[in-house]
Amino acid sequence: MRKRNHIIPLHLNKKELAHLEAQVKTSGLPREEFLRTLIMGAELRARPCDHHADLLHKVAGLCNNANQLAKVANTYGEASQQSVEEMTNLARQVWEEVKNNW
Repeated sequence: MRKRNHIIPLHLNKKELAHLEAQVKTSGLPREEFLRTLIMGAELRARPCDHHADLLHKVAGLCNNANQLAKVANTYGEASQQSVEEMTNLARQVWEEVKNNW
């Protein structure tokens, strides 16, 4: 048995329907879920961009490398110049990605 048994007919003109469809597309939710979310008063945000997952992956890699570099530095009392340069290059790549796509 369905949990949602109440149906509410809604009449929209072309402009209202176009606006609704644009908002639904931006949210990434199905239309019914979008409307339910609005009714419940939740804050809706736009769906993350396609490059969002790639950016998160790069940031995670950057953090992982930073942790490895810190571990080596703590263990041996220093880090190699190559490790520091690699870390710096990764940080620059992530910064460029954020700057160009956000």
